Amino acid sequence: MKKQKKIAAKEPFILEYGKQYRFDELDKKLIRALDEDARASFAELAKKVGLSRDAIRNRIQKLIDNQVIAKFKPIFNPPRMGFPTINYVFISLYNPSAEKEEEFVRFLRQQKHITYVASLIGKWDYIIDVMAENPGHFDSLLKALRQKFPDLIKDYEIYGVLREYKYEEIGALVYS
Repeated sequence: MKKQKKIAAKEPFILEYGKQYRFDELDKKLIRALDEDARASFAELAKKVGLSRDAIRNRIQKLIDNQVIAKFKPIFNPPRMGFPTINYVFISLYNPSAEKEEEFVRFLRQQKHITYVASLIGKWDYIIDVMAENPGHFDSLLKALRQKFPDLIKDYEIYGVLREYKYEEIGALVYS
């Protein structure tokens, strides 16, 4: 059996805006197939999409090169992994210098229990997603963040996740 060539995405991925990619119908079929099973072989994808394995490989590489596909990663189930306490934390900062804000973002990105970080427009400057073992663990994580940046964090608001009803279904934006 011939080993498939691994397609590599660029590291690290930060969502960037730019020129919009133009999808044709075969791209949409490919994205749907990848959304259903990103582990499918080129041969399996070729059957679903109606193209050759080489054409599938080339299209996937083109989607990577154009930053449509950032990574191939599994979707994990945090509660099953021992992290049932999931909280979104909205954070407002005092007027930070560029250096202080960079330090703040760097710190957030280095924390393994903070799984999502985004800057916002509006009342809140940042949103983070914190996954913890229990409420006490979450409290200690938030206190550590507040103690690290006592003069930078102006306000914060916590929203606990009770249940997720839709998760990571971004591919459907182009094929449905």
